[in-house]
Amino acid sequence: MSYTQDDIRRIKDASEGRLVDVISDFHELRRKGKDYVCDCPVCKGKNKMSVSPAKGLFKCWNCPDVSGNNAISYLMKAERMTYPDALDHLARRFSVILDPPPALTRAERPRMKKKSKDAKGEDTDSYCARMLAASGLTFADVTAKIYKTGDTQSIFEARTFRPGTVDEYGNITQGDDVIIEYYDLEGMPVTYLRKMPGRRKSNTEPKEYYRVRWQYPEEHLDKNGQPYKYKSPAGSGTPIYIPERLRRMYKEKTQFTRLYIQEGEKKAEKACKHGIPSIAVSGIQNLGQKGSLPEDLVKIITACGVQEVAFIFDSDWNDLSRNIKINTPVDTRPKCFFAAARNFKEYMRMLKNRGIMVEIFIGHILKNEADDKGLDDLLANTLQGREDELAKDMEFACNEKSGHGQYVDMFKVTTWNDQKLRELWNLHSHEKFAEQHKEVLKELPEFIFGRYAWKFDEEGKLVSALPFEEDEKFWIEEPKEDKNGNQKYDSSGNPMYECHYDYVAGKNFFQNRGIGRYRLLDGNWIFVHLCPPVVRTISIDDAKDFMYDFAEQHCSRRVNNMLLQGGAQYVGPNQMSRLAFITPNFVAASREEQYFYFASRCWQITQHEVKEVGYESIMHHIWSEQKKSVDAEYYGHPLITFAETDGKYTYELSSEGKKCHYLQFLINTSNFTWRKKPEEVEEEELLENNLHLLSKLCAIGYMLMEAKDNNVTRAVIGMDGKQSEVGESNGRSGKSLVGELMRQVMPIVYIPGKKPDIFNDSFVWNDIDEKTRLVFIDDVLQNFNFEFLFPNLTGDWTVNKKGGSRITYPFAKSPKIYIATNHAIRGTGSSFTDRQWLIAFSDFYNDTHKPLDDFGVLFFSEWDYQQWNYCWNLLANCIQLYLRYGVVQAPGERLEQRKLRQEIGETLISWADEYFSSDEHINKRIPRKEMYDSFITYDPSQRKYIQPQPFKKKLVLYCKWKGYLFNPNKYDSKSGLPLYLDKDGKPIIDDKSGGVEYFTIGKPDSNIPTEAIDPLGIPLDSDGKLDF
Repeated sequence: MSYTQDDIRRIKDASEGRLVDVISDFHELRRKGKDYVCDCPVCKGKNKMSVSPAKGLFKCWNCPDVSGNNAISYLMKAERMTYPDALDHLARRFSVILDPPPALTRAERPRMKKKSKDAKGEDTDSYCARMLAASGLTFADVTAKIYKTGDTQSIFEARTFRPGTVDEYGNITQGDDVIIEYYDLEGMPVTYLRKMPGRRKSNTEPKEYYRVRWQYPEEHLDKNGQPYKYKSPAGSGTPIYIPERLRRMYKEKTQFTRLYIQEGEKKAEKACKHGIPSIAVSGIQNLGQKGSLPEDLVKIITACGVQEVAFIFDSDWNDLSRNIKINTPVDTRPKCFFAAARNFKEYMRMLKNRGIMVEIFIGHILKNEADDKGLDDLLANTLQGREDELAKDMEFACNEKSGHGQYVDMFKVTTWNDQKLRELWNLHSHEKFAEQHKEVLKELPEFIFGRYAWKFDEEGKLVSALPFEEDEKFWIEEPKEDKNGNQKYDSSGNPMYECHYDYVAGKNFFQNRGIGRYRLLDGNWIFVHLCPPVVRTISIDDAKDFMYDFAEQHCSRRVNNMLLQGGAQYVGPNQMSRLAFITPNFVAASREEQYFYFASRCWQITQHEVKEVGYESIMHHIWSEQKKSVDAEYYGHPLITFAETDGKYTYELSSEGKKCHYLQFLINTSNFTWRKKPEEVEEEELLENNLHLLSKLCAIGYMLMEAKDNNVTRAVIGMDGKQSEVGESNGRSGKSLVGELMRQVMPIVYIPGKKPDIFNDSFVWNDIDEKTRLVFIDDVLQNFNFEFLFPNLTGDWTVNKKGGSRITYPFAKSPKIYIATNHAIRGTGSSFTDRQWLIAFSDFYNDTHKPLDDFGVLFFSEWDYQQWNYCWNLLANCIQLYLRYGVVQAPGERLEQRKLRQEIGETLISWADEYFSSDEHINKRIPRKEMYDSFITYDPSQRKYIQPQPFKKKLVLYCKWKGYLFNPNKYDSKSGLPLYLDKDGKPIIDDKSGGVEYFTIGKPDSNIPTEAIDPLGIPLDSDGKLDF
């Protein structure tokens, strides 16, 4: 809702002196002497908010920015309302009578009649029909003569606007939103290359491009949580929309001087209908794809003799955001329009590379009493019945030196630099910007422009909201004097001054604003900027820009000249190295809780709850890499809940959990019975799948926890759980997506694991620093040396930096490790198992079935706000599961079998399966040489890799894998225990006689072989020794 100045005055008068009443609407006030106290709504501090009725002041003693002297300030600073919301609340609270909104003089718009030629057989009651009619368009206006994909012979008629919608996987379905289809100059559907999962660049497939216009944008949020009207297929780019009328002009080579580019398909259709040749783009910032312009745009300009290209903004091109909040820059929206205009100008300049010279215009619709926003609104309302006036006015404005017309402004920007273009929005000067938007900004307690806060004082004068102290004034201005010591004057009679840099004040200027040095663990230091609670690494150039920007906003031209002339002399390595050391409060991570840091608030996660808290309530500092630029909303409950009964786990999903792509992906990768019909799955198999899922969730929670625990020194290892994949190493089961998720949410170091000599590189850990929380070693080879990681897992982590330095990160500050592999990690014994957290992935996803097939989008890069919000809730859920259950290993039998198979090798398995399928070789005492020769005969190339002694070891493992008994005569037939042990307590299973070693392979249900007999006929004892 918009408010007039009289409305605002009445609201302020009504709320004058009523601060206590307003605050008491939200909080219980408690008397403390003459004043009141209450809990701060921002930091949640108990009794930290003080309210003085006599002075009309409020202040939180914890939050430096939560203070003020009126009700509007309170609602914006403490309750975090926008300015319009604060006015609306006070108007309702004190029953303020507002001026009635001005009646809009809109022309009555005709509706399409059912079964008319204009309707083209479409439903005239649909949202699509109503939207077109609102712009004075019909289905006949948006009908194109096109070809279908794969058919360039038959011409069809198709509506480029039609009712429909898209499902969560991007498929077009029935619905009452609007589907907008794109066709090129020849009438063929516009396509884009849809990237498929995988690392190969050629892994793409063509898809037809479309856009959907939501009927209810507030139900669809982008990754930043903002509603959006339109959606394009993820990764599709921004092609141009060509109305059928313009396509016909191109084919007939109709000549026209100026081509207009509209930001919206509907505007382009309406413009072409009334003689204004136009195309449309859905986002001007993406007009140039991969450094070149769309080829169809170049073809139009060439074939139709276009000499000028103009881009038209709506009438709100220079408005501020409607939702201005405290600590949010007010110039964000104008900057976006400036960036779009600059990009458009640069893209059009690309035509020079093709030998095409055009003049470039930027224009916008002028505001009017009818509140027409876009070109289509102007034509359908104010100019209805006299639409040709707009084309004439545009022509006039383009040829007028001032660029001003009756309905539009048009500026020729062909030769403008960025500074001059910035002046269109007054972004070059805080004073001019504030003056232009004074009616809005003067009502705010303060506002941010550029890097600094400003406000209008009681006299309506623009002043700094953060004045600097005298000891921070880094410049000294002294009067210029002649030889006689008299003041010198310039030709205009103004006194002249000299400017000098004050190094001590300059040092104070930086230090008081949180810029200083930070000591690293190796004794070196870096420059940082502490803006609580965030610590950001900066360079000397960043500090220099910070001072220059301050001077540009606050200082005279003399001071700015001094800085520009001095350069590195004032803000250089020598001077900056004298800054004091900053010691941020990086608190030791807790094993009981974990924080997630978002744009405006953070989550405090413990085993039993997730609390959303403001940054004012946390006393510690964080690195800028830890803070996300977006916000997230906690749902108040877990996405997945586990219950344990006698060591068996079952789970339930919330409604959000059923919609979370990543959780569904983890469920699928934990499903080892997916080939079976549901009725064929046994309960034990289902419970095993549940345990696989819990293992993955807890492992993710473990990796997310910043705290290191001496009792849990494990590397998480994601491996394929399907035995048949051993040897082939096909992978593609989704293991790397766990590492990729970690890469999205925390500072990690990525190391490709394909190099066979990965740990021979002394600089393999070079990228690790104090901020690194996880090392992701991806796709390691079969001979990966896991033992090399033992010292890093259980102790301090030493890093050799390129350049000669060597840093040792203590255990508590060292990163954790995630390894993705298609193979079983080699190594047996407790020293290996105690350092591994194995998570197994089924082959639900493979070479032919990708997550994209199930979810319709690529993970992470193509998620919208809703999916990211589901994911953040899931990650908090994972941390709580880890804090509750601790280390949950995947069911071990499957992984153990896989490790055995890898140790044995596929060739020996194939030979052994064939060899022992014959009863002649089962429970028969066979010389080792005979059995080994049979194996070599089966595959002679194996002699190079497997010698007789390793052959024996692999055969023993084969028996363990298949459930056979190796040399069963060495075990007691009743107890199954070995008959003899060596001095170390290990069973003696060797069967040797007369210098010959024998192998016997027995099945569990077979009888133990008869007493061994030497081939020479000499009787042997049960130990295989000669019986004398």
